[in-house]
Parts: sequence; structure tokens; C-alpha cells
Amino acid sequence: MKRERLSTAETLGWSAVGFGAGLVGGLWAAGLLGRVTQGRLADEVRAFRAPESVSNVALAEAVQSALQADGDLAQHGMIAVAGPRGTVELTGWVPDRRTRARAVRVAALVPGLYDLINSILVHGEDDIAGPPELTLEGRSA
Repeated sequence: MKRERLSTAETLGWSAVGFGAGLVGGLWAAGLLGRVTQGRLADEVRAFRAPESVSNVALAEAVQSALQADGDLAQHGMIAVAGPRGTVELTGWVPDRRTRARAVRVAALVPGLYDLINSILVHGEDDIAGPPELTLEGRSA
């Protein structure tokens, strides 16, 4: 059986197609995976293999209950929001960093929690002043 040989132009063309496909596939994989480290891979494998014993909403409710059970934290009205695969996000405002750190420690003790996102803001540090009030005083038409 005789094989037909490709011309030099065809060989270069198909090589360019293969290179382009490999480059696009590599960029897609890099975007999907992000910065891959051994620790990150181990975390993802552990999360994937972990049994789905508690629903995400029930986990957020358990974190919310733990925050409410702590007398110092209950008065600040922080909210626990359910996320994917055992992740809970803490939101709200607290008066100082110590209170924020305490809330994270209390939430981290809830069994079944895989990841905790700390979005708690501190008054005086995270406040953003609004835009100045616009007026037309002193302006001519």
C-alpha cells in the first residue's frame, strides 16, 4: 500500500493547526485550573472525595447558629451565606479586627465546613465615603 506524501506547504499548514490547537487547549486548561500547586491539588481531591453529609444550606445555618450562640458576636448581625461544596461566606460589619477574627474562629469550628470565605468588614477601616453631595449653588446657567 503506497502512502501519499504531503507537500511542504501542507505539512507546515497542518503543523500550524496543531500548534494553534495545542496553544488554545493549554490556555483554556490554565484558565480553568489556575495556578496549580501540590497543596491545591490535594485540597481539591479531598473536597471531591468528601461525602456530601450536610447540605450547603444546612451548613450555613449551622455556622449562623454558632455565631448567634456566642453572646459577643450575636449583637453584630453577621450573616452566613451558603456556597458550593461545603463553603460558607461570612458577611456583615463589626467594630474591630478582634471581633472579625473571633467570628472566623467560631465559624471554623462547625463540623463539615470545608472552606470559609471571610467577607466581614470592620467599621473605621473598610468604610468608603460616598460621593460628595452635588448641588448647583453658585453656578451660573
